[in-house]
Amino acid sequence: MGGPTVDRSAGSIVRIKLENFMKYTNMELRPGPNLNVIVGTNGSGKSSLVCAICLGLCGTPRMVGRASHVGDYIRHGADKALIEIELFNPMDRNNIIERQIFANNKSVWKMNGVVVSLEAVEKKVAELNIQVGNLCQFLPQDRVADFVRMTKQELLDGTEHAVGSTNMLDLHQQLKALQNKHEKLDASLRSQQGILEQDKQKNSQLDEEMKKFQEHRQAQKKVELLGQKLAWIEYDKAREQYHQEKANLREDEKELEAAQQQHQPLRGALQELEKQHLQLLQRDKKLKVEAVDSVKNVESALARVSELTEESSTVKHDLRRKIEEEACHSERIKKYQNDIAELEKEVTASSSQELEDERNQVQKALTSHNEALNVIRQKKRLTESYISDRQREAMSIDHEMKRMKDLSNQRMEILRRRNKGAYEAAMWLQQNENRFRGKIYPPIMTQINVHDPANAKYVEGQIPDKDLMAFVAENAEDLNSFLGLMRDERDLRINGVVAPSTPLESFRPHLPLDQIRKWGFQSYLLDLFTAPPEIMKYLCSLYHVYNVPVGTHDTDKYVEEIKHSGLRRFYTQDQSYNVKVSRYDRSRVSTMSSEVRRPSLLVVSIDVTNLEELTKKREEIVTDISSKSAEIQELLVEENKLAQLMEKCRCDKKRFQSDITRRHQLTTVLEQKRRTLESIQKDSVDLQREHETTKNKLKGICASKMAAISDVIKALQESFRKHRACTEHVFDIEKSNRDKKKAAAQLRDAEASFKALETAVRDKSDRVGGFKLETQRKLKAAEEAIGCQLTARVLPPAIIQEFKKLPKTTDDIERLIHREQVRLNCMLPVDISLEQEYQQRKKFIEQQEKDLASIEAQMITTKEQMENIRSKWLPELEQLLERINAGFVRFFRALGC
Repeated sequence: MGGPTVDRSAGSIVRIKLENFMKYTNMELRPGPNLNVIVGTNGSGKSSLVCAICLGLCGTPRMVGRASHVGDYIRHGADKALIEIELFNPMDRNNIIERQIFANNKSVWKMNGVVVSLEAVEKKVAELNIQVGNLCQFLPQDRVADFVRMTKQELLDGTEHAVGSTNMLDLHQQLKALQNKHEKLDASLRSQQGILEQDKQKNSQLDEEMKKFQEHRQAQKKVELLGQKLAWIEYDKAREQYHQEKANLREDEKELEAAQQQHQPLRGALQELEKQHLQLLQRDKKLKVEAVDSVKNVESALARVSELTEESSTVKHDLRRKIEEEACHSERIKKYQNDIAELEKEVTASSSQELEDERNQVQKALTSHNEALNVIRQKKRLTESYISDRQREAMSIDHEMKRMKDLSNQRMEILRRRNKGAYEAAMWLQQNENRFRGKIYPPIMTQINVHDPANAKYVEGQIPDKDLMAFVAENAEDLNSFLGLMRDERDLRINGVVAPSTPLESFRPHLPLDQIRKWGFQSYLLDLFTAPPEIMKYLCSLYHVYNVPVGTHDTDKYVEEIKHSGLRRFYTQDQSYNVKVSRYDRSRVSTMSSEVRRPSLLVVSIDVTNLEELTKKREEIVTDISSKSAEIQELLVEENKLAQLMEKCRCDKKRFQSDITRRHQLTTVLEQKRRTLESIQKDSVDLQREHETTKNKLKGICASKMAAISDVIKALQESFRKHRACTEHVFDIEKSNRDKKKAAAQLRDAEASFKALETAVRDKSDRVGGFKLETQRKLKAAEEAIGCQLTARVLPPAIIQEFKKLPKTTDDIERLIHREQVRLNCMLPVDISLEQEYQQRKKFIEQQEKDLASIEAQMITTKEQMENIRSKWLPELEQLLERINAGFVRFFRALGC
C-alpha cells in the first residue's frame, strides 16, 4: 500500500470475513482506505476474494462469470458458507452485511445482525452507490473480456452510473430518450410524406375515370327504375288472376259438400247388412263346433268297442300261454338237476385253505421286496436332491461368472462410446491375435482391475485418458505392424505403446509405506489395482504408480510436512498435489492442488482372483455331480431287479386270488340253483280250473261289447242331425253375402262420382296455390327490384312519382329498357372498385395531411427540449471528466509513475 492517506468514503469496505467459502476455511481481511493490492501464486485465492465481495453485496454468479449456482462456492466438505462485509458509515456505526449460502442454493441475509430480505440489502447497497454489476466500478477477472468489448456509449453509461451524480444520469437518460423520439418522428415524417405524394398522384390519374363512372351510373339507374315498374305491373296482374281463381274454388267446394251428404244413407244400409252377415258367421262357427263334437262322440264309442275286442283276445292268449308253460315244466326240472351235479363236482376239486396259504406266502415275499425297493428309492432321492443342490450351486457360480464377464463387456461398451476407433481395433485384435509373434494387449482401461471402485478416480487421475485407451505390445515390431494394418486397411487412428524391458521387481517406492503412514497414507497407487505384467511395467515406468501414495482427509493437514519429504505427487481423499522444487533454490518448494475428478473409464472393476476361485469351485462341483450320477445308475440297476421280482409276486398273488374268488362264486351259484329247483318243483298249474275262469271272463266281455255297439248307433244319429243343420245354415250365409255385395257396389258408384268431384276440387285448389305462389314470387321480385318492403301492397309516394314519368304498358317499358341497355353496352366497362379506391384514398390524404402537421409540431417541441437538457448536461459531464482525470493523475503520482 502506498500514497497519501485519505478519509474513507461512505460504503467503502472496512472488513471482510469468510467461512468455508471456496478455498477459505476461516479468513478475515481488513482493507485500508487507500489502494489495496493482493498478490499471490495461481490458485492461492485472490479471485475468491473478488467473488466474495460480489456475492456478499447482492451480486449473482453470472456477474462473477464462474460457477452458475451459489451453492458451488461452498468449500468442499462443508454444508454452508458465510460472507460478512463491513461497510464504512461516517454518520453512525458501520453497516455489517452477512450472507449465509447453503448447498441447496438458498441464502439467508442479515444486516447488522438482523435477518432481512434480499430487497432490503439491495436497497442499502444502492443507497451507498455500490454497483457490483457495473464493470466500470467492479471488474472481476473473468469479466475483463466483457469490459474490453464495451462500446464508448456503454463505457459512458457505466461511468455515469459509477461516479456521476443522479441529476446528470437523469439528464443523460432524458436526452437519449428525446433523441430516439426525434429520430423516430423524423423517419415517420419522411415516410408519410412519400406516401402522401404517391396517393395524390394516383387520385389525379383517376379524375377522368370518375366522370365516365357518373354517366354510366345514371344510365344504369334508369334501367333499374324501368325494371322496378315492370316488376310491379307483372305483380299487379298476377294478383288479380289469383283472386279470380280463388273465387271459383269456393263455388266448387260448396258443390262437393252437397254430394257428400247425398250418399250417407247408402253407407248406413251397407253397415246394417255387414252386421247381419257377421251374426250369421258367428252362428256358423257354433254349429261347426257342435258337429265336430258329435263326430268325437262317435269315435269314442267305436274306441270302446275296439278295447273290448282287444280284451277278449288277451284272455284267450293267457290261456294258451299257461298250457304251453305247463308242457315245459318237467324239462326245466331235469336241466336244473344236471347243472347242480356239475357245480358240486367242480367245488369239491380244490381246497379253500390251501389257496389261502399259498397267497399269504406270496404276499410276504412281495412285502419284503417292497421294503428293499423303498430303501433303494430313498437313497436315490437323497442322491438326486444332493445333485440338484450342487447343480443350483453350479448355476449360481455360472451366473456370477457371467456377471463378472459382463463387466468386461461394459468396459468395452465404455471404450466404444469414448473411442470408436480403439473399440473396433480391439474387436479385430480378439479375432487375429495369432498374426503376431508376441502378445498385444487391448486398451489399458480394459485390462486394469481396481480392487475398490472408490479408488478408480486416483488411477484415472494419474494416467491420462489417451494412454488408458492405448494398446500395449511386447515388442516394437508387432506394434508397428498392428498400427499399420489399422491405419491402412481399416482407416483407424489409434494409440499404441511398447512395454519396457525393465523387470517389474525393480520398481520400488522411494519411501516405505510404514514411514509415511503417519501422514494418513494407506497405500501406493500400484497396490490399488491389478493388470498384466507388461502393462504394469509401462505404468510404473511412465507414470510412477509405484511411487505415488494415496491418503485420506487427514493427509490434507500434513501437506506442509509432506512437500519436504521428497514425494513429488500424492493424493488425499479428494485432492491431488504436485510438489515442485525450484531448480535455482532447492529450499523453495511449492505445491499445486486440484480436485480429483470422478472416474469415467474405470467405473467397472473385475475381481480376477475371485473369478479364478469360482472356476476352480465349479470344476469340483462338476466332478462331484459325475460321481453321484454313477451311484444313481447303480441304484437304478438294483431298483429294476427288485421291480421285476415284485411284478412276478403280484402275478402269482393275482392268480391265487382269482382261484379263491372263483371257488366262492361257484358255491354261491350252486346254492341259487338248488333254491330255484325247489321253487319250480312246488309250482304247478290246474288246467281245468283255468278253462272255466277264461269262459266266464269272455261272457262278461261280450255283454259289454253289445252295449257299446248300441252307443255307437246313437252317436251316429246325433252327428247326422248336427251336420244337416250346419249345411242348411251355409245357404243363409250365401244369401246375406250377395245382399252385402250389392249394397257395397251401389256405395262404390256413389263414392267414385264423389271422388271425381273431390279430385277436381283438389286440382283447382293446387292451381290456386300455384297462382298464390306465383303472386308471392312476383311480389318478392318487385320488392327486390324496388328495394323496399311492400307490407300494405302499396308503393311509397316517391316511387309512385318516379313511375308516373315512365310508360304505363309492359311493351313500352320493355322497349325502353332494351334501348337504355343498348346505350349502356356501348359505354366502356367501369370498375366499381376504382371509385371505392378513389374515395378511400381521398379520405386517407386528408387524414395524412393532419398527421404530418402534428408530427412537425412534435419535432419542433422535441428539438427545443433536447437543446435545453443538453445545455444542462454537458457542463456536469465536463466537470466529471476533469475530476476523473485529476484522480488518475493523483493515483499514478502516488504509485511513482
